[in-house]
Amino acid sequence: MLEFFDDKKDSGYATLYDRHIVFNSKLIKFFDDAYRVRVAVDKETRKLYVFMVNKDYALSGEVNESSLLPISVSKSYVRISSKSLINFISNSCKVSPTKENSIQCKAIYEDLKKAIVVDLDGE
Repeated sequence: MLEFFDDKKDSGYATLYDRHIVFNSKLIKFFDDAYRVRVAVDKETRKLYVFMVNKDYALSGEVNESSLLPISVSKSYVRISSKSLINFISNSCKVSPTKENSIQCKAIYEDLKKAIVVDLDGE
């Protein structure tokens, strides 16, 4: 059976630091319309889900504002800066990124969930 290459399915990387998460350039295109993000953790599968939220939805009042995180987008990366988010991830999934020892994880965009999924179990 033939399987065709699809650049969308090619994984990027998310790197967890002690105060932020950085997504590499392969994942930037998925943040095009994002104003904020919401992050969820699946403790059983040790996966992190990053949902992009556009400005209209973020300001609509339908979502609790405290669950929306700002993002910084550059030409080569996207960053979510939040010490409390890193603490939440660390406590939920027993990962311990530090300033000296970041954790690099594979990350892909899942069309079905419309989210970037980060596998916290390794590179």
